[in-house]
Amino acid sequence: MSEEMMEEFEVGDVIALTEEGTDEPRDFRIMYIFDIEDRSYLVLVPVDQEEEEEYEVHFLRYDGTDMLQPIEDDEEWEQVEATFETLIADLEKDGI
Repeated sequence: MSEEMMEEFEVGDVIALTEEGTDEPRDFRIMYIFDIEDRSYLVLVPVDQEEEEEYEVHFLRYDGTDMLQPIEDDEEWEQVEATFETLIADLEKDGI
């Protein structure tokens, strides 16, 4: 993970994003940050759903700028989803 990213985003931070098709920003909490090859990804959960038993999970690519990019490539999406599922399984196995 690049030093820039470490300074820009941290797990637990709340960021406001405007979702496609809406005008109002929505607050998201950064739940995880992980790298796949040379790309970094943020796992975001809407703040208004944090206390829910089930909640939306959003993945965005971070490319070192102040812009977060949606994942539009199916192969990349599958890689990110598989990595996230492995991360969650490891956390559950460790009892976290």
